[in-house]
This record gives sequence, structure tokens and C-alpha cells, in this order.
Amino acid sequence: MVHRNFEQTEDMVNNLLEMDSRLDNIEEMLVLDQSDLLGPAPNLLPVHLQLTQLESFHNETMHQAKKASAQSRNKLARRFERLTTVIEAFDEHLTELCRNILSLARAGHPEVIVKIIKIAEVEGKEDEKVIPITFFLCFTC
Repeated sequence: MVHRNFEQTEDMVNNLLEMDSRLDNIEEMLVLDQSDLLGPAPNLLPVHLQLTQLESFHNETMHQAKKASAQSRNKLARRFERLTTVIEAFDEHLTELCRNILSLARAGHPEVIVKIIKIAEVEGKEDEKVIPITFFLCFTC
């Protein structure tokens, strides 16, 4: 039990230490895709995957920190502020791509439309997981 807790703590610390470099990489890929709005968007799926992984890490970390002091939770929340900013930038980029679906098709990039659909599909499945839990929690209070 102690060994498992130590490994989980070590993993969390390593993830926190690596988060900034991962965000640097994500931001670089996002900027490249944003620079050519009607281009092939080669980084769209990798950026989405990495942001999804980091968001899951954020959610798990904040859940585990519920028993920590308010000061520790606030410090941890500040560590994740940049992640929130990058997620918002990705969401804006994805929205802009959606607004330009017809132009993307005309520019010869139907693969970008497929990527958008894939992302919507993944996000929809995640929403399906959350909504029943939220619905259940609302009626058990």
C-alpha cells in the first residue's frame, strides 16, 4: 500500500514537472496550425490528445487535493492556469475551423473536417460519461 501511494505521488510530481514543457510543445503545434487556417492542420489531433491527457491529470489532481488545505489547493490551481489558457486557445481555434468547414473543403482539406468530427465524437463520449453522473448527483442531494 505504501509503495503504491509513493509511486502515485512520484507520478503526480513528475507530471507536474513535465507539464510546462508539454504545454510549450502543444502551444508550438497550435500556433503552426493557426498560422494556416485553411491548411491541413497536421497537429489538430495530437494537440487535442495531449490536452485531453493534461485535463484528465488536472481533474484527478484536483480531486485528490480536496482534503488538502485551501492554500495548497489554490497553489495547485495556479499551476494549472496555463493549461486552462491553452485549452481555451485550442477551443477558439477549433471553433474557427468549424466556421470555415466549407472553405476547408474547397481548399482541398477534407481530412481536417474528419479530424473535427473525430474530436467532436471524443468530446461527445466524454460528455455522455459526465451527464449521467451529474444527473444522478442532482437527484441524490
